[in-house]
Amino acid sequence: MSWMTLLLERGRQRYGERIAIRDGERHVTYAELDRRTDSLATALLKLGVERGHRVAVVSHNRLEVLETYFALGKVGATAVPLHYGAVAEEVAAAVQRFEVSAIVGEAGLPGTADPGAGRPVLLYDSDEYRRAVTCDAALPPGDIPDDELMFILQTSATTGRPKGVCVDHHSLRSVALGYLTDVRPGPDQVFLHCGPLSHGAMVIPLIYLAAGATVALMRMFSPQECLAAIRRDQVTHLFLVPDMLRFLLKTRGLSSAGPTTLQELIYGAAPMPRQLLLDAQVSFGCGFRQLYGLTEAGGPVVTLPPADHDYTPGEARGRAASIGRATMGTVFRTLDDHEHPSPTGRTGELWVRSPAVMRRYWKDPEATAEVLRDGWIRTGDLGTVDEQGYIHLAGRVKDVIFRGGQKVYPAEIEQVLLGHPAVREACVVGVPSDEWGELPVAYVVVSRQDTELTAALRDLARRHLARYKRPEEFRTIPELPRNAAGKIDRRSLRETAAGESAGAAHPELKERI
Repeated sequence: MSWMTLLLERGRQRYGERIAIRDGERHVTYAELDRRTDSLATALLKLGVERGHRVAVVSHNRLEVLETYFALGKVGATAVPLHYGAVAEEVAAAVQRFEVSAIVGEAGLPGTADPGAGRPVLLYDSDEYRRAVTCDAALPPGDIPDDELMFILQTSATTGRPKGVCVDHHSLRSVALGYLTDVRPGPDQVFLHCGPLSHGAMVIPLIYLAAGATVALMRMFSPQECLAAIRRDQVTHLFLVPDMLRFLLKTRGLSSAGPTTLQELIYGAAPMPRQLLLDAQVSFGCGFRQLYGLTEAGGPVVTLPPADHDYTPGEARGRAASIGRATMGTVFRTLDDHEHPSPTGRTGELWVRSPAVMRRYWKDPEATAEVLRDGWIRTGDLGTVDEQGYIHLAGRVKDVIFRGGQKVYPAEIEQVLLGHPAVREACVVGVPSDEWGELPVAYVVVSRQDTELTAALRDLARRHLARYKRPEEFRTIPELPRNAAGKIDRRSLRETAAGESAGAAHPELKERI
């Protein structure tokens, strides 16, 4: 029996009358979710969707999206989630590229109004959908094997087109079991999902459903609505990226609203500034858990639990500064530039292996061979693994700055700069230098104006960084550029830095390393 089918079968048997999904004022129990998705799977078959077909899902977050995923899992078809903010050209390209045979989603979004090529469309909020989830179920006999594709998830990309990550039921099962073993979510919890259900992080609500918890959905993130949902739905757990958390801390009425039911705030997908985390700990008074994962590895594969979040003096490289340890069934290794194992504690590229790693990139054997080797996925991240298994990130392989033959890791510098109370965000990039090859330049976003900031940051760098690691310049900007996935667009900053530095005189250029 496939994982998606097994998840609901167990949920119906164990937690039948417990609420599985809450969507604003609407909700379904585990028993209702199992029945409705049996009916929806039957309707999809009648619509012409067959095992092995790919179905695009275009919608804001809502109950029906998760119902569609489970129904497709029961059919043995593959869901191709597309972001609700995608433009018509992007949707059309994905439909063509992934050879989509049907489209399910929200009226008014690209792809649902003019699918073309005679593809059937099933719209939420339509009479047809209401009939689909209440019709007599008549699923064909036979189980869907675990190696059947369940999702094709698009990765974010700053250049070229996104890749399609092929995820099967076995991957979903494996990443869920690792998380369930180490994090141990339970049926008494309410998990609020704030990010889009088209993103790889949507495996997290699936994991909480596997635990028998209630998953609450937001149509799309807004800080005011997030705070309201926490209180309305009595949320105990939620996942936020650091930017979402920053917006939430600025929400009017947060400090005067009183205590909440929150037990654990989970964060990941981007570096967490230490001051932001400390401010959030004071504001929410709950436990904090860091997750690290990647779509190609099936989802979250590293976790830093609340118990390891206490910063102590002199512990900049301790547990609290790490991203945590690998979940059950996952192992990491670090390899040097020649893909030889790095000694413990020495920086190298992180590779991960687990039963949850992707099958392949969709019809891209060259890209697949580049990142997938004998069951190991190269993460593209640089880091170290200490003797206790804690993993420390040092940046991205492609972001390493080579200054006079020395490797400079931007993440190390950024962590130091974030130690200044006025620095809200920091990003370090390399600019070309005829003499040194590259020089590091730091861009910072500040929370308050400080006329002595540059001098203070130079002093901070002198105290904590070797000479060759110190930024050549410090530049203050209103905000850091980001791509569609919310990640810092370092390429854009490098181009900006190179343009601004061309022909400029550098006071430290003649200082020796």
